[in-house]
Amino acid sequence: MDMRKSEDLYLFIVSAKTCTQIKSRNPKATSGSYIIDPDGPGGHGPFMVFCDMNDKMAVGVTVVGHDSEKRTSVKGFESPGSYKRAVSYLGGDFDAVAKLSGLVDASKNCEQFIKYECYDSVLFRSDPYGWWVSRKLEKMTYWGGATPADSLKCACGVTSPNSCAGNNGCNCDINDSKWRKDEGLLKEKSDLPVLQLRFGDTGGMGEKGYYTLGKLRCYGEE
Repeated sequence: MDMRKSEDLYLFIVSAKTCTQIKSRNPKATSGSYIIDPDGPGGHGPFMVFCDMNDKMAVGVTVVGHDSEKRTSVKGFESPGSYKRAVSYLGGDFDAVAKLSGLVDASKNCEQFIKYECYDSVLFRSDPYGWWVSRKLEKMTYWGGATPADSLKCACGVTSPNSCAGNNGCNCDINDSKWRKDEGLLKEKSDLPVLQLRFGDTGGMGEKGYYTLGKLRCYGEE
């Protein structure tokens, strides 16, 4: 391959802020790994992502994975938030949060799937046992499918009428001896990505839970 063409292609890709920008520049671009630089020269530096060029009406979705995507058991942690899981992005890059903040700010939309499966394990209720931590290191007490204005609520708690088990804010808050789940997409850009997961109320006999956290997905241009 001609070295000049190779260099031009590299600069073309790295100069792109998001996968959406890559797709808009080259409508024939296919899904795969690309290097992007959301905050440009002099910023926090480029990094590699996966570009899904088919999802969201083929607009070009930037996908960033992490080390906590596997469905994970929580058992033996009774106090609120006593279970802690820090979420690491970009292979543990020390500048990952700053780099991903640049991606989020450069994108029109971002989302991250979150789910908690519970058996006799409360999520929020009036005194939260579980929560997640935002990129600003703030304790967040709304769940996937809800918004920051929906404190102590999950997706079922913001439907009209309320569709949660027991008419609570979340299905898990009924705290009965049945498997329940609360899941949905977190979409508030200023809070993403999720940096930590916290859970409790799994220390008693039979109490247990499982959590799942999806990849960060951003699309559109700001």
